[in-house]
Amino acid sequence: MRILLVTPWLTIGGVDRINLDLTRQLTRRGYQFSIVATVPGQHEWRPLFEELTPDVVTLHPTVAPERQPAFMRDLIRSRSIQTVLVSNSQFGYALLPYLRFHCPDVAFIDLLHMEEPYWLDGGYPRLSLNYAVWINLSITISRHLRDWMIARGGDPARIEVCYANIDVNAWNPAHFDRAALRRSLGITDEMPLILFIGRLVNQKRPRLAVQILRELARRGIAFHALIVGDGPERTAVERLLRDPWLRNVRLTGALPVERVREIMAAGDVLLLPSAREGIALVLYEAMAMGLVPVAADVGGQRELVTPDCGILIPPSRNEERAYIAALADLLRDPVRRAAMSARARQRMIDHFRIDQFGERIEMLIQRASDPAARSDRPIPTEGEAARSAADAINLARQSQNVARLWQVGGYADDVPLPPARRAALRIMRTARQRLRPWYRRLVNRDGHLLSRGVVAVRNWVVEWVYREG
Repeated sequence: MRILLVTPWLTIGGVDRINLDLTRQLTRRGYQFSIVATVPGQHEWRPLFEELTPDVVTLHPTVAPERQPAFMRDLIRSRSIQTVLVSNSQFGYALLPYLRFHCPDVAFIDLLHMEEPYWLDGGYPRLSLNYAVWINLSITISRHLRDWMIARGGDPARIEVCYANIDVNAWNPAHFDRAALRRSLGITDEMPLILFIGRLVNQKRPRLAVQILRELARRGIAFHALIVGDGPERTAVERLLRDPWLRNVRLTGALPVERVREIMAAGDVLLLPSAREGIALVLYEAMAMGLVPVAADVGGQRELVTPDCGILIPPSRNEERAYIAALADLLRDPVRRAAMSARARQRMIDHFRIDQFGERIEMLIQRASDPAARSDRPIPTEGEAARSAADAINLARQSQNVARLWQVGGYADDVPLPPARRAALRIMRTARQRLRPWYRRLVNRDGHLLSRGVVAVRNWVVEWVYREG
C-alpha cells in the first residue's frame, strides 16, 4: 500500500516524532510513503524522513500556491496513492473535498494529538469534525481526545484511539552507567535529580517549574535539577535562575536525543506542569527510562500515568502547592521512588511499546482503506471541490506571505515590491528582531485580546505588502 502523509513541517517536535515513528513502523511492514510538507520552514528532520522514503516534497517554494491543489491531485494519481493521512495540516483539511472529488477511490484518514481551545474553537480536532463527512477514519492519540470529539458531534464509529508509544529498547536505563553519568554531572548517588524536559514555551510552563523548585529549595529539601530545552521563555527562565535559592538548578538548553537519554538515565523525577497536553511524548520516554513523573492532570495523561507509577496534579488555584507537596514526599522517600520507577518502566513494556503502535496503526489504516469503508463516504460536488481548492490556495498564499515577512524558508526578496511596501517590510522585520522575546510570549498567550490584536495586525500587513497591483 502507498500512503501520502500530509503534514505542515518536518521539524523537531512531538507531532513530527510520531509521524516519523509511524512512517518507520509501516515502512518495515512493507508500506511505501510519499510525504508532503505544506508550510514554509527549515524542515530540520527532512533527512530523517528521507532515510525512509526518497519521495519527500516541500510545497514552498517548489510549487506556487495556485498550483498546489492540482499538484497534490497529480501526485496522488502518479504515485497510485491508496490512503492519504493528514497530520495537523490546515491546508490538508481545506483540500479534502477537492481531493476526494478528483480521487474518489482514495481513503482519507487524519491523526489527531490535542485539542486547542483558543484556536479555531478546538484546533485540528475541530477541523476534523468540520470535515468529517470527507474523512474515512479519525485516529486520536488518547481516549480523552476521542471523547472530546464525540461530545461535539463526532461519530464514535469513525474515531479510534492509537497511543503514540515508545521504543523501550532504545529508551532503556540498563544501557547506561548511571553512577558514571551522575558523577559527570557532579551529583552524588544519594542526591535526587529532578528533570524538566520540554520546549520553553508557555504551554509547558517552565516558569512555574522554576517557582516550584525554588520553594522546594527554600524548605531545605536537598535535590539537584536540570531544565532541558529551549524556546521563547528561555530569557525569563535564565532571569529566574539567578535567584540564590536556585544554585542547584541548571539550564542546559536543547540537547540531542542521545544526550537526553543519558540525562534521563541519571535522573529520578520528571517535573512537567503543562497547561495543556494530549499525552506528552516526554512522559513515554521518561517512564521507559524509569523516571517518576510528577505532571499535570490534563488531556489524556492519566491514561499513561497511573497512581502506582507517577503523580498527576489537577489544574487549580492551589496547584503549585500540590506540586511542591508531591515532590517533597517523593524526594524524602527513596524506597517509594525506586518502586514507582520500576512500575513506570514495566507499564511502558507491557502496554506502550512501539511495535504495538505499529500493529494498531496498520490495522486502522487497513480498515479505513477497505473498499467498503471508502464507498460509504459521499463524493463532493464540483462546486464544493472548487471552493475547497480556493480555500487551500488562500491558506498557501498566507503561509507564503508570512514566510516572506519573517524571512523564513528563503522568502526574503523573491517578489519585487514598490518602495513604500518594501520600507514597511523593513520596519516590520526590524521590529520583530528587537521585540522577538516579547512578541513570542504575547502570541503564546492563547486567546488573549492583545495577542489576537497583534496577530490581526501582522496578517493585515502581510496581505497589504504582498497584495498584487
